[in-house]
Amino acid sequence: MADFAYAPDFNYKTKPRYNTLVSTFENKVEQRRLKSPKKLRSYELTFTNRSQVEISAVNAFFDSKKGSLTTFTVNIEGEDVLGRFVEDSFYSQRLAPSVYNYGFNFQEVVNAS
Repeated sequence: MADFAYAPDFNYKTKPRYNTLVSTFENKVEQRRLKSPKKLRSYELTFTNRSQVEISAVNAFFDSKKGSLTTFTVNIEGEDVLGRFVEDSFYSQRLAPSVYNYGFNFQEVVNAS
């Protein structure tokens, strides 16, 4: 079961990427190598028309993770994905009394265990 208790909207964006280390030498020659053979995904997750209770819980969750410091899992279409907040912030928008939109960028990480 995911640490983050709320399911994102279906219209999220995702970007797969490989973690490539680029070393540029004094003569401008580049050497490239993969830091990890695993392709990692990043997500732009949105949550629309959510309650005051949910946005308060998300703020508390964000504070407990200290922004991008600590990893957690999010359930994305039935898969628990381990990752972290990309930035040390997330956006929220008040639409009406007790109705909010919010979102954040989420970066998959490799499990260290």
